[in-house]
Amino acid sequence: MQQDVKITADRLFALLRIALLDSDNEFHHFANIDNGEWEALYNLALSQGVHAIAYDAMRKLPEEYQADIDLKVQWAYNVNHAEERYKKQLAAAQIITNTFARHSIQTMIMKGLSVAYFYPISSHRQFGDIDIYLMGDFEQGNRVVREKGVKVKYDFFVHSEFAVKGVNVENHLYFVNPKVNATGEYIQKTLLELSKTTIPHPTVSGAFMPSAEFNALFLIRHSSWHYARECIRLRDICDWAMFLKANAEHLNTELVLKHLSASGLDRYAAILTDIANRYLGLCQTLPFKEYDHALTDRVVEDILTFDNPEKHNDIGTLRTFFWKIRNRIGRKWCYDKVVPDSFWGNITYSITGYIKNPFAIFKAKL
Repeated sequence: MQQDVKITADRLFALLRIALLDSDNEFHHFANIDNGEWEALYNLALSQGVHAIAYDAMRKLPEEYQADIDLKVQWAYNVNHAEERYKKQLAAAQIITNTFARHSIQTMIMKGLSVAYFYPISSHRQFGDIDIYLMGDFEQGNRVVREKGVKVKYDFFVHSEFAVKGVNVENHLYFVNPKVNATGEYIQKTLLELSKTTIPHPTVSGAFMPSAEFNALFLIRHSSWHYARECIRLRDICDWAMFLKANAEHLNTELVLKHLSASGLDRYAAILTDIANRYLGLCQTLPFKEYDHALTDRVVEDILTFDNPEKHNDIGTLRTFFWKIRNRIGRKWCYDKVVPDSFWGNITYSITGYIKNPFAIFKAKL
């Protein structure tokens, strides 16, 4: 990692420790920072999905250490956008829950809108889709949506998709892909059993959220799948850290570790936990047998420097295609050292999928 990138990354981690864990021993990182360095720090936070969290920390610094007024205004504008996005998500989730409840369908909300509850400021956790599970009423839920005149898409067998008030909703038939390999099959079966235990959702009336044990396995599997194929962002690390901070003391650790070991996900979970502890200053942990700090550091550098072609809007469809192929080949080490999935098995699965749906590789660009 280049020295200037490392310095910017160190400062970003310091901001995350200030915002998420209320650390008061980080101000020295910003004593001599100039406007150009603040700009680089802001751009890194934005690309890593943690700009609103970093903004909270920046505002806690002594005035003379903070970014200049122009950058603070730009930063605040984007934070306000994140807060408005959160309000839209909550409103859409409430509509969904109420609609399904009128048809005696229970709604469990997963991922973003549930994990955000563990953050100091829920609206500052960056959001994408709303992910729901209808407790076995998948197709009935889709029918209810269609009867409202809303189009339901079935582009991926794991879930259907539809829009509510401009927010994309993923209605899950499966929690994870059970067909790609044994890890997916094992985790899906385990999550299905764990989904029988839910708790009331704290911010969406009438909805539910998963148990801590469900969240532990789901967050790790979902993150590991994306990490190997296309990397993840610091937002995903923050999700895991905030989950552990809120749940470690009452989590059924023995059960979670058993399933992580049986599925092969224990090494990846140990890496994320090591990042949360060593880089974010988390005290809560899971008692893994060992931690490979060198591998953890390599994963952190990968997260901070990985260049996803979908971030670039002007490189053309053909270059996007070859960039994706190059990245996929270059990530073989992740399969060898970090996740339990097979590199060649994943390649075979992807090729089969693209044969069936050749335009899927360009979906994001189209």
